[in-house]
Amino acid sequence: MKHIQYVSDVVGYGISEEDNEQIKALLNRLKEHDRSFRIDQRVFEYKAAIISLYGVLEKYVETWIKEYLDSLSRLVPEYNQIDKKIRNNHFKFSLKLINTMISRETPKYQHLTKEKVLRKLNTCIVSPTNYQINTEAFVLLSGNLKHNKIVELFKLLNVDLNDELIKNESLKQEIGLQLNQISRIDKDILYNKINDLVERRNQIAHGSETLDILGFSGLEPYIQFLEVYCQAIFETLFEKIIKQESIHTFQKIEKVLKIFSSKILAFEIENYTIKVGDMVIVETAEGRLYKKPILEIQLDNMTHQELTISENTNISVRVDHKIKDNQTFYIAKK
Repeated sequence: MKHIQYVSDVVGYGISEEDNEQIKALLNRLKEHDRSFRIDQRVFEYKAAIISLYGVLEKYVETWIKEYLDSLSRLVPEYNQIDKKIRNNHFKFSLKLINTMISRETPKYQHLTKEKVLRKLNTCIVSPTNYQINTEAFVLLSGNLKHNKIVELFKLLNVDLNDELIKNESLKQEIGLQLNQISRIDKDILYNKINDLVERRNQIAHGSETLDILGFSGLEPYIQFLEVYCQAIFETLFEKIIKQESIHTFQKIEKVLKIFSSKILAFEIENYTIKVGDMVIVETAEGRLYKKPILEIQLDNMTHQELTISENTNISVRVDHKIKDNQTFYIAKK
């Protein structure tokens, strides 16, 4: 979009006597080309922008769903510990994926074979500690991604996306509503920019006559909303991953002594090596989770880069986020 604007700026430049002949020739050629486009140029630029924006939405929704499932397979030690709904959908849609591959050839699945899909499915049953998930099976229905369709995809992961998105502060600010207002409004209205973007893409893909052409100023709100919307989806999945880390690869700090200045956590620990840069998972009273690095470690008022502790010892660590007494804290298992 910036490129288009810059070209338009050049086209609008008035040639002066001071410009050399080469610059004049280039500018005149560009101006002549621009005149020959007329309305077609606006349509071309509009279609390219809409298709590109929709491509961003589809690409990242698919990518993040697959990366989320891959992360689960690395974090959760046994397949049977994966959420039951995910396991049920994995079996169901893996079979559907095989059927899709047999019934029609598509470049999307060129890297797969039906034997590979079956092998992964079989491994989940016969070798549940060494399993892999057929991630492509969870994005089979990822075409025409209006908001409600995206919500359906996330239900396959047992994630209520509507519930999660209204907790995202950046998205709430972008929508411009309070939480009590959001809960009473139809989701199609809340996410109308996403749905309208998909409708516009469909019109272009099906060769419909383009009447409502948006220029840069008209497209800018779509770009801004899409960025915040996609970021909120990413943060939702990232938080779900942190939850799994808190269960499988982190351990709860059982004895928190005190919180100082909303950023220093004092607690008791034993048989542990801790160092600056290690991560702390913070779980709020509302169940939200985030990770923060340890910036400083203190023992007996002395600062350390690393500490190895063999017996029960009281230490304190500083993080860069406000922490509270009613929160739960986790450190990595070692």
